[in-house]
Amino acid sequence: MCSRFHLMKRMRSSPSHTYSDDMSQQAGPGGAPYSPNWSGESSAWAPPTSVPTPVGPGWRAGPGWTARILFWSALAIGSLPELVIMPMLIDGVSPELFTLYPVMRVVVAFLELILGIVALLIVKASPMPMRLFGMGLFLCISIYAFALPHLMPVIVNRVIGSVGSYDLAITIQSIIWTFHGGLVLAGVLIAWNLACNRAGWTHLVAAGYAMLTGLVVAFVEWAMNSLGSSFTTSLVLTQLVLLTVTFGGLGLLHLLGRLSSVGHQRRRGRRPSNEPWTTG
Repeated sequence: MCSRFHLMKRMRSSPSHTYSDDMSQQAGPGGAPYSPNWSGESSAWAPPTSVPTPVGPGWRAGPGWTARILFWSALAIGSLPELVIMPMLIDGVSPELFTLYPVMRVVVAFLELILGIVALLIVKASPMPMRLFGMGLFLCISIYAFALPHLMPVIVNRVIGSVGSYDLAITIQSIIWTFHGGLVLAGVLIAWNLACNRAGWTHLVAAGYAMLTGLVVAFVEWAMNSLGSSFTTSLVLTQLVLLTVTFGGLGLLHLLGRLSSVGHQRRRGRRPSNEPWTTG
């Protein structure tokens, strides 16, 4: 009994290494923490020191140039009736085009819709639900832009028939056309924004920019008509201004998307990088 007591006392007071020292001596290569699987590798519970930025041959940041070019092409094709077809009809270069104009409008609208939807579908580094939301909005705004010119005479006739005021009908038509361009532009910009999965506040910027520039385009058209410009000149110049502010809006949203991604990473306490889901 006495010998057992002395033995326990020696073990308790011995300066030799403990169990924890044994475990620390079995650390993995490079000073990694002890791994209970005895494989010599760091265990899964060891926190990584840094998160590497995803790079590689197949990695691309942003929506991708293919999606951008297709979307730009869709917008350019959508402007062809006002930039090319309508001036040709007015100038009488090809009178036979009058009968083909409705068919050409349908073809142009169909090409614009297909190219736009494909561009939004193949946007890179974005969740599929956001791309679907963008495609749905682009589809709705394209149908609205195509149908409104055909519905406008019906609206005017209904107002005249119910109120009996031609001036009121023309005023309502002018108001609708004033905000029509801004509404279509807002739908196009927000659809691209949604597909790129940008921050929510950039949608508000896109809507405000579209409505403001839509009013500017309407003012340019009114000024051209007031100065006595021909219908062809007014139509082409107005469409060029609208196309310019459209691409300007896409560029503005691209810059805002990059700024929002940098701010998001700084709030997370990380060094700004080119992660694919954050670039514009």
